[in-house]
Amino acid sequence: MLSNHHCHDFLIVFPVMFFTSGGYHGGMPAFFVFAIIFTVLMLEKRRALIVSLLEIVLYIGLCLVAYHFPHIVTPFATEADRLADILLAFVSVSTVCGIVLYFHLKEYNQQQLLLEEQNLRLRSLDNSKSTFLTTVAHEIKNPLSSISLHARDTSELLEEEHLDFSLMQENLRTIEQSVMRIDRIVLDLMDTVSIEQGRLALSLVPSDLGALLHSVEKDFNSHPSSGNNQLVLTIQPDLPEISADSERLIQVITNLISNAERHTQNGTITISLTGEPGWQTICVSDTGTGMSEEMRKNALKGYVSADKDYWRHGIGLYVCHQIITAHGGKIWLKSKEGEGTQVFFSLPEEES
Repeated sequence: MLSNHHCHDFLIVFPVMFFTSGGYHGGMPAFFVFAIIFTVLMLEKRRALIVSLLEIVLYIGLCLVAYHFPHIVTPFATEADRLADILLAFVSVSTVCGIVLYFHLKEYNQQQLLLEEQNLRLRSLDNSKSTFLTTVAHEIKNPLSSISLHARDTSELLEEEHLDFSLMQENLRTIEQSVMRIDRIVLDLMDTVSIEQGRLALSLVPSDLGALLHSVEKDFNSHPSSGNNQLVLTIQPDLPEISADSERLIQVITNLISNAERHTQNGTITISLTGEPGWQTICVSDTGTGMSEEMRKNALKGYVSADKDYWRHGIGLYVCHQIITAHGGKIWLKSKEGEGTQVFFSLPEEES
């Protein structure tokens, strides 16, 4: 609205100034150049073109009128007055145009920087999505391959004359473990979407973490360990209940055990529960392969991988991190290559 008002001023005021300030013999040509530049910078494309053309036509018309009817133009009293008017117009127009162009260029550069930052963020998001899809494909491919292999082996066993029931049962247990792993991956995927959309919901109820860990231990012992590992549980007695979503915490602990299982063979997985004033802390530790310092620093950010055949966290730790944070808790880990991994998370005893 302000720029439209100024353009109207140019079309009304400048013609009057033209005839009262020496016409085209003084500084008015510079002011008309300024009017055209101002119009191009301030108006939208089509309006700028129309108004600037109108100003050009107006100036040409004024010059022709002044040429044919010189008596209607107020002349300068002296040559010095004429020179002063030209210099004043030159300095004024140059200064204003310089300031306007400076701020326009500054705004343009800021927009370019903002655009570059947005492009970098988009490229980063694109790379994250590519890594995410690669990770998910790898996570699902392994259990699917295991299911296919053991299902085919079981099918061949059924065709034999003497059935080996023990081997068939072992195959079925492996298939069951693979199905459970895929189920956890799908659950993590759904949670990742909820987290990204800010829809991770918790159902907080009074929860006994000791009883919760015993239920996890019972579930672990009901299925053979994929890495032939032993689960050890240590619980500090007489800890109070806390406000928590038990199902979500079971999901966290199951994820941590699953990670430990995949990277520990013939070892020990230890789950401990300890308390201190205002907090209760659970630690899941293993005697497996461990992590490098760089991997440890990035593990909770999601989509971390080192060697595709050796170590892959995927999205599990990322989801664990978000669930614990949503409880008002803290999660961290300690690990060294070849010395195993310890994942800790603390939850407040007061309501989150």
